[in-house]
Amino acid sequence: MASEIRTGSAAGNPSTESIAKNLDIAATEISAIQATLALTGLGTVTAVTPTGSVQGDAAALSIGLNVVTGADGTKGVLLPVAAAGKRVRIKNVTGAILKVWPASGDGINAVAVNGSYSMAASTSVILEAADATTWYTFPLVAS
Repeated sequence: MASEIRTGSAAGNPSTESIAKNLDIAATEISAIQATLALTGLGTVTAVTPTGSVQGDAAALSIGLNVVTGADGTKGVLLPVAAAGKRVRIKNVTGAILKVWPASGDGINAVAVNGSYSMAASTSVILEAADATTWYTFPLVAS
């Protein structure tokens, strides 16, 4: 039996055009999901050891979950450049304060631009960027 390409619908079968349209819609939805995953890093876990004591020499954090060991009250970590919807999760597993620095020109909560946020010992926080320069902590904590 020879193959036949239909351009219309017969006996309830979808047309070639409707199949193509549905594939285009699915591809668009997949692209949106991939963009969301790129911003939030769901499923990504990174081990980080804090370094330095200022914004310029702090250890870089990744999008997703960052498990930080080695905080000592003076060492810090550095958030990526803010972009609306970016999300970074931090778990400070040590018994000391961890300094969290924004990228240059960014701010965290009500802390001054380029100022560090002091994360309590043995706690977790989610930081989400509201725009290209502002990070907010969840839960919101006094800054």
